[in-house]
Amino acid sequence: MQDDVPDGARCASRVILIGPNQSVLYLRAQEPKTGNVFWVMPGGGLDPGESFEDAARRELVEETGCSFRLGPYVWFRRHIHEWNGRPADQYERFFVAHTDSLVVAPQRQDEYISLHCWWSLEELKASEEDFAPRAVAQLLPDILNGNYPKEPIDCGK
Repeated sequence: MQDDVPDGARCASRVILIGPNQSVLYLRAQEPKTGNVFWVMPGGGLDPGESFEDAARRELVEETGCSFRLGPYVWFRRHIHEWNGRPADQYERFFVAHTDSLVVAPQRQDEYISLHCWWSLEELKASEEDFAPRAVAQLLPDILNGNYPKEPIDCGK
């Protein structure tokens, strides 16, 4: 594990998958106990001994059915929340990847995911849906333009 990972946090990788026309892939998720619906980028928890980069690659294959060249690590966040009636503490790193295809054919999908959707920046800005991270509409323009931060930035909740 990395030195900057908070003690006790579950480590996860997420991927900002940028498709044609600068659209970004999001997965519709539903919290099992409360039924709250929210949208997350592809990704998930690290397996024992797995790096953040390897987890990002594995999760992309599982959740999209395709492998992609992984780009830079640009954002991180610590998300303390409740999941399935229990406290949860997750530390996520976000990587960039690009694709020319909108085809999504999951090989292994978590049961709380019900839909895949490509969102444009304009759609994200106009939507009333709950996205993770919440500030994605403000943070995404630089990523879409290839202006990556020199050091990864905290993208908030």
